Amino acid sequence: MSDNFDQKLTEKLAQSAFWSRVGFRVESSSEGKVRVCLPYDKGNTTAATALHGGAIAATLDAAGCLAAWSSETRPGVSGRTLSCDVSYIAGALGNDIYGEAEVLRRGKEIIYSAVRAVDGEGKLLASGNHIYNLADPEEIPAMPPGDQQKQAWVLGRTGPGLGSFSNIDHDLAERSAARVAKSDGFIPYMNHINWKFVKAEFGYAEFLLPYKDHSVGDDGGLASGALLSGVDHAGSLAAWMTSELGRRDLFGSTVNTKLQTFASNINRDVIVRARAAGGSGPLVNSEVSIETVEGELVAGGSTIYRIIKRDPKPKK
Repeated sequence: MSDNFDQKLTEKLAQSAFWSRVGFRVESSSEGKVRVCLPYDKGNTTAATALHGGAIAATLDAAGCLAAWSSETRPGVSGRTLSCDVSYIAGALGNDIYGEAEVLRRGKEIIYSAVRAVDGEGKLLASGNHIYNLADPEEIPAMPPGDQQKQAWVLGRTGPGLGSFSNIDHDLAERSAARVAKSDGFIPYMNHINWKFVKAEFGYAEFLLPYKDHSVGDDGGLASGALLSGVDHAGSLAAWMTSELGRRDLFGSTVNTKLQTFASNINRDVIVRARAAGGSGPLVNSEVSIETVEGELVAGGSTIYRIIKRDPKPKK
C-alpha cells in the first residue's frame, strides 16, 4: 500500500461527478491493485436497504478504472472503459461494500483486470472482467442533424457523429468480402462446426452455423462454445469489413467477446449476423444476432476488435 498511490487515485475519483455523487473512496492501492469502498447510503438503494445492482456494477467499474490508472504516468492521455462484465452472486442489504481490482495484463493502451465486489466480511457479491483503454484523446465530431443520425444508424454507423466510421468504401468492402468468401472452408477451427459464409458488405458479415455433427453440445442443442465461436468470428469479420482484409501491414485481434443465449436446446440451423456498430481509433465494436433459419431470435452478443498497423521489420 502506498500513500502516493492513494492520493493519486483519490484525486482521480474527485474528477468524476458521478463517482463523487455515488460516494466512492479509495480504501487501499498499489501498482495494479485497488480496493475502493462504497459506504452505505440510502441514495444508492433500489428498495428498502437493498443496494441497486447498478451501484454494485459501478463499484466494480470504479475499481477497474483506478487499477488501470494506478501506474499510468504519460501526460495528457485519456481513459475509458471498453468492457465491464458483471455477474451478480449475492445482494447487499444496508452495508458498505468494497470493489477490488487486480490488473492481469497491461498493454500499451489496453489494460485487463479481474474485478469483484465484497461486503465487510469478505462475502462475494459480484465478480467480473474489466477492460480499459488509455490513449491520446480524440477530437469529438459534431452532432449530425436528426435525419443524418437516423441514416447513420441504418447504414451501420457510417455517418458523422460520435463513434461513427468514415464514409462507405464499396470497392474496399467488395474486395474484403471476396477474400472472406475465398477463405470459406479453409479455417480449420471453424470447419469443426461446419461454418458457412453467406454474405458480407461494409461493416457487415453473415454466416450459417448448421445444427449437425460437431456443433452439437452435451444437452443436444447447439453447443454454447460453438455459438460463442460464431459471435467471435462474425464480429471480427464485420470489423474487418470496415478496413481492408488481407493487407500485410495490418494486424487484427479480438479484445472482448460476449454471448447471451435466449433459448434452451437450440436444435436448429442458425444464421449469425454481425454489424460493426461503432468504433474509436483502432477499436471496432460489433453487435451480433443469432436467429434460426425460421427467424427465431435465440442468442446474441458482441465483440470488440482491434486493427493496427504492424511495426515494420528492421532492415538487416
